[in-house]
Amino acid sequence: MAATASAGVPATVSEKQEFYQLLKNLINPSCMVRRQAEEIYENIPGLCKTTFLLDAVRNRRAGYEVRQMAAALLRRLLSSGFEEVYPNLPADVQRDVKIELILAVKLETHAMTLSETATPMLKKHTNIIAQAVPHILAMMVDLQDDEDWVNADEMEEDDFDSNAVAAESALDRLACGLGGKVVLPMTKEHIMQMLQSPDWKYRHAGLMALSAIGEGCHQQMESILDETVNSVLLFLQDPHPRVRAAACTTLGQMATDFAPNFQKKFHETVIAALLRTMENQGNQRVQSHAASALIIFIEDCPKSLLVLYVDSMVKNLHSILVIKLQELIRNGTKLALEQLVTTIASVADTIEEKFIPYYDIFMPSLKHIQLNKRKSSSYRA
Repeated sequence: MAATASAGVPATVSEKQEFYQLLKNLINPSCMVRRQAEEIYENIPGLCKTTFLLDAVRNRRAGYEVRQMAAALLRRLLSSGFEEVYPNLPADVQRDVKIELILAVKLETHAMTLSETATPMLKKHTNIIAQAVPHILAMMVDLQDDEDWVNADEMEEDDFDSNAVAAESALDRLACGLGGKVVLPMTKEHIMQMLQSPDWKYRHAGLMALSAIGEGCHQQMESILDETVNSVLLFLQDPHPRVRAAACTTLGQMATDFAPNFQKKFHETVIAALLRTMENQGNQRVQSHAASALIIFIEDCPKSLLVLYVDSMVKNLHSILVIKLQELIRNGTKLALEQLVTTIASVADTIEEKFIPYYDIFMPSLKHIQLNKRKSSSYRA
């Protein structure tokens, strides 16, 4: 399995996907599937286990049950062999483990763990949760102004380890643990007020809160999905780039939580809006978020719908690819380019043979990227 890659080597997307599938197999109803998964899991080195489990716990798109299994395995790994595992972890992974343990004490031990282990009791005493919600939302506003964020070429620690992200995870678990009948009435009014704020941090937090509750409030939000999506689309034109990025993230999360009806219902508006956002040069991080959202949307979009837009998508994606390739050569920036290439691959994977006429359009640029990567590797060597 790919998850047994050498210690210290960053995990690829395919390796993470394999590990997420392994986690799903560990909770599979079939005894045979579970037994095979357990054998594979036991043979994964401790460092790789820890790294992949940390990633799975934090990745909301991995699915609630998968994250729960990852959290349980991480606790078991650290509790049974802490002295053996922890000292041998790289400093950055030790830091991540510390953060997860701190969050477990600060958040999960209180309302979040209660929402998962004492759901019947809390549903009778909803005032406890009603009091907690404003505090969670307030944590999501704990964001820093950073002028360099727009064109940073790598994800920063704060993107994953901040109070805002911890609170977002807490709200997600709260919604999944208690359900939409309890959580949506408590959060909806707060979120609407945040979205109307003149302060970008509140608008950002409101969008991320909307993203966080979608999975747990799925059934209750179906009836207001039209107005919700139309509202989120407006924020793709927000004057602040962090808010535009949050709108992209929210659309991507909704494309997962409400698939495939989301794709069938909003394909025309969402695809066009995300493509326009990807064309917004000078905002690499926003472009990257838009591409990521489009990738997620395409994953569950029926082939019969996606082919309706293939001509315009190819034209837009190719023009952006040419510009991003020039930026790679000139500045070495690659964050948005990597997401763009994955978007092209997702389109090709979904429409299959319908992509053949467009093959020659993309291949020269893609070959150039590969050649540039090899040259960069040889220089470093």
